[in-house]
Amino acid sequence: MTAINQANSRTKLYGWLDPTLNFSTSTHSNAPEANDDYPNRLEMNQVVLYVERLPDSVQQDHIDWGYHLTALYGTDYHFTLAKGYLSGQLLNDHHQYGFDPTLEYVDIYIPQVAQGMNVRVGRFISVPGIEAQLAPNNYIFSHSLLYAIDPFTDTGLMATIKLTDQWLVQLGITAGHDVALWTSDAKPSGTDCVSYTTKS
Repeated sequence: MTAINQANSRTKLYGWLDPTLNFSTSTHSNAPEANDDYPNRLEMNQVVLYVERLPDSVQQDHIDWGYHLTALYGTDYHFTLAKGYLSGQLLNDHHQYGFDPTLEYVDIYIPQVAQGMNVRVGRFISVPGIEAQLAPNNYIFSHSLLYAIDPFTDTGLMATIKLTDQWLVQLGITAGHDVALWTSDAKPSGTDCVSYTTKS
């Protein structure tokens, strides 16, 4: 990946492989445990490719832009898939392995709003929570059933505004959790978040 990304372009290409092996007393399923569904076998949970360009949000003199695309293949597509994004492979065909275009969004960074505002449009990881299903953000691999029913992605628009060095706010409108804008389940849903970081 280092060799591929040697060019001066701000677009980066990288990814990972995430295989697992587990042993269980069950012969059919590890439910209600989340993530490692299939007992007593070697699985390829994630084969992931990222293509991204991060906006320059350190500077304060010009508007900048970025984008992010994630392609995921493996058994973990069960936990990342949103209705309307190739969801028939799971909901209709019940495939063990599948493909999910997990994240695809564009960022516009506007430094003139407060101390900087980033506007994200597309499909992105939902705001709540400290973990995500993607392997580098999944600190404890096996989880309870409750982890699996948390929302994973939202499709819509999210503005992140830095008010001060301590205060950050996020406001957005999406189609709801884990559904595409074009599905019958899409409903306009508001999102708001406030973050405070101490000076220390």
